[in-house]
Amino acid sequence: MSRPLRDKKAGVFHAVTHSIRDEALFRSDRDRVHFLRELARAKARSGWTCVVYCLMTTHYHVILEVEDEALPRGMHRLNFRYASWFNSEYGFRGHVMAARYWSRRINDNADLLGTYRYVVMNPVRAEECTSPIDWPWSSYAGTAGLRPADDFVDPTLVLGCFDGPLELRRADLRRYVEGS
Repeated sequence: MSRPLRDKKAGVFHAVTHSIRDEALFRSDRDRVHFLRELARAKARSGWTCVVYCLMTTHYHVILEVEDEALPRGMHRLNFRYASWFNSEYGFRGHVMAARYWSRRINDNADLLGTYRYVVMNPVRAEECTSPIDWPWSSYAGTAGLRPADDFVDPTLVLGCFDGPLELRRADLRRYVEGS
């Protein structure tokens, strides 16, 4: 049975990649820092807008706004470069990623907000932290204005779902995500 064709049209996507056999994709903070460098590089080379990222131990989530054909090219570049580095770093050979990345088109603002909340609450559901603000490997705290923002993340799309000045939109996002 053939694999379904990728959605290659411009739009906003939630993409996820898992490590092979649920082993750690990120074994250390150094791995995570290296991955974020590769994500920034893939974003720049592919013309993506990175709305949010969240790195877990065995997988990562990103929400990206992309042009036609940019999602598969950029995801291939990102995963290939990280896997090559990972194998070199740990003396491995072969696959690092369990399978092709998974992606889903985000259809409207309600879908964007729900997906955004799902992504940034992932470490809380995994009991890695008690609040998404506390997870250092997510861009959420920067978007919420509670730490310096990553320069390669552009939260304009998600903050644009709320009205008012920037600080009010950030507060509304925090209330939406954290339910307070």
